[in-house]
Amino acid sequence: MVYFETVYIEKEIRNHPRTKEIVDKFPKARNIFIDRYMDVFGRGRQDRQWQKEHPSLILAKASGQRIYPGAVVCQNFGSKHFYYVSSMKNCLYDCEYCYLKGMYSSGYVVIFVNLEDILEEAGELAQQLLQEEEKEMYLSVSFDTDLMAFDAITGYAGLWADFAGKHPNVTVEIRTKGAVKVTSLMQGGKELPGNLVFAYTLSPQSVIDQFEHRTASLKARLISAANALQAKATVRLCFDPMIYTRDWQREYEAMIEAVKTALPLEEIRDASVGTFRISSDYLKRMRTVEKDSPAVQFPFETKNGYAGYPKELEEAMIAFMEERLVSAGLPEEKIYRSSF
Repeated sequence: MVYFETVYIEKEIRNHPRTKEIVDKFPKARNIFIDRYMDVFGRGRQDRQWQKEHPSLILAKASGQRIYPGAVVCQNFGSKHFYYVSSMKNCLYDCEYCYLKGMYSSGYVVIFVNLEDILEEAGELAQQLLQEEEKEMYLSVSFDTDLMAFDAITGYAGLWADFAGKHPNVTVEIRTKGAVKVTSLMQGGKELPGNLVFAYTLSPQSVIDQFEHRTASLKARLISAANALQAKATVRLCFDPMIYTRDWQREYEAMIEAVKTALPLEEIRDASVGTFRISSDYLKRMRTVEKDSPAVQFPFETKNGYAGYPKELEEAMIAFMEERLVSAGLPEEKIYRSSF
């Protein structure tokens, strides 16, 4: 488990039971009480890279809007009602191309301790859709963080699993670049609901080594996905974002071979395929943080406020991946394409 040097605590939630649970896990950390989390998280001239090396945690209360419509450049897997929730901000991992580096000036992690309020709001939305006969809803709960990477600290993944079990019309997606232990959510004989989706972002090992710092290796992610399937969990594979490198075809070919060897693709729920794309405004800020990263400094094209690879390259990379996945045994109808 990660060590935090300092834990900032909003005064309003200092006596919240979850605040105490989390603080007790870091007995050597310095505790500082603050009025609002944005007083620390939102201040100017922060050194995000220094903060990654000297991590601090902020415990806060989520107020105002807690559920958001999914962004147009994100894959909705055919769902008309696609939303995401923000129960945390920022990540333990340090991917050079992560959009969070363009979204937040701070590298500190925020945990909103009042998850029950978020669960209640999500449940109300699910019920509203049922009453309006819209029915299905897709909810990403690992959008502003890697939720499973923090589960030993928060236990939030298990609470979202319980939520999925109570709301069968909601597909709850937990996305990760970690080697998660899905069975940790099955204690006491629990079964994982079929509408709880564990989505593994997969990249070639060379891309992981160069750009996805502190994340699990490709081999470890595949072992985790295989164990999840064995535990009858619902698994999604995300080849998204694909990152361009000089040898991208060879690298992604080798990755597909590893995937085909490790996983029974006929048991996979579905897969997404897409290249790197991001808000143009986020990219500007990211480039000031990752000044030497080829993944971030690439000469992208911009369109409608978003940046991505030139159309010809984007199409070539996506088509390559789609063809290889079909050849490996994944049905074409299970592949969802993302573009900008």
